[in-house]
Amino acid sequence: MSAAALVVVVGAGPAGIAATRHLRGQDGIRVVLVVPEGRAEYLAGTLAVATGDARADQYRACVELAGVDVVPARAEAIEPGMIRIEGSWLRPQAIIAAPGLALDLVGSDASDRIVGFWDPTGAEVAAPRIGAVERGVIDVVITSLPYRCPPAPYGLAMRLARRARRFDQPLRVRLFTPEEHPLAALGGTLGDTLLADCEEAGVDVRLGARIAPDAVAEGASGDATDRDGADLTIVIPRHRTSPLLADLVDSIGPLVPVDSRFATEMRGVFVVGDAAASPYPRAVDPAAWSGTVAAQAVLSELGFDRTPIPAAPAPDCFVDHGDGTYGRIRITYPDGPPPAGRPSISVDPPAPAQVNDFEAAYRSWLALRTDARTR
Repeated sequence: MSAAALVVVVGAGPAGIAATRHLRGQDGIRVVLVVPEGRAEYLAGTLAVATGDARADQYRACVELAGVDVVPARAEAIEPGMIRIEGSWLRPQAIIAAPGLALDLVGSDASDRIVGFWDPTGAEVAAPRIGAVERGVIDVVITSLPYRCPPAPYGLAMRLARRARRFDQPLRVRLFTPEEHPLAALGGTLGDTLLADCEEAGVDVRLGARIAPDAVAEGASGDATDRDGADLTIVIPRHRTSPLLADLVDSIGPLVPVDSRFATEMRGVFVVGDAAASPYPRAVDPAAWSGTVAAQAVLSELGFDRTPIPAAPAPDCFVDHGDGTYGRIRITYPDGPPPAGRPSISVDPPAPAQVNDFEAAYRSWLALRTDARTR
């Protein structure tokens, strides 16, 4: 009897989990999922944690999937046909890497008026400093593009502004972005809606801001000429290539070039999720779709399955408006996938009822990562 083919998946975000679930259960395939500390974080919980309305541990889960070897470790290096995991080399038949993007550290020693985060763990550290500002000015600064969950900085700013209004605090919220228009890659309509929503919430949005990411990373305020007088600056850090994938990128940006199957130039190595150069928005559904596409390509290459590649994703994400309300963005591609196909966008207005949908999305996220507990 021949040995099972080994496929290593790195990361338990939407892309890594989708790839893992597509591969498991296939006779002749052994799936190893590498997850730092064996835990995943629900990134959509970041804003609630930042404003002190939730704890980071509410959005963490130990990954336990039936039929999958979950390795609580960090993948350190990838070479042709090999992957190093905490000092030991494995020789899998294929690697699907979904480590996400790395975040710049934002210096806290240079100034106690700057905090940087973009996940629940970092948000929990920043939350006491955010909560301590009850008057004056809070700036939300997007340092550079791309960054994950494009509408979220606008949601954070609206959440802060509406919280200040609710508690009758004399607090202004400003948002600075290097974008000339929000989410311009998806057309102008969505950006116009976000700007209108921010204006209604009392957020002052400054487009085309000149930000120096290196200076911000060191704890300085950057070089935006109209940024003055902030009592606290919340930084969405620059997103960089994961060190695991450093040999697979060029000098243009942090994203790894991939083909239509999410294969890289290194044979047997696929990169999916936020780390991959893709024309789709950096959201959950496109990430999960990329993981499924790559897993299907692996099965085909190994001779197990030749099922057609899944249809293009329909991105769907929530936008936090504060005061317990969420809007929802739905994107389809009726004319075919991008970049040739143009997106069709609909926006559900903010409503308290969408909180239930947001919570249902979290329960779905949890179930995708913990099904071994119920078996």
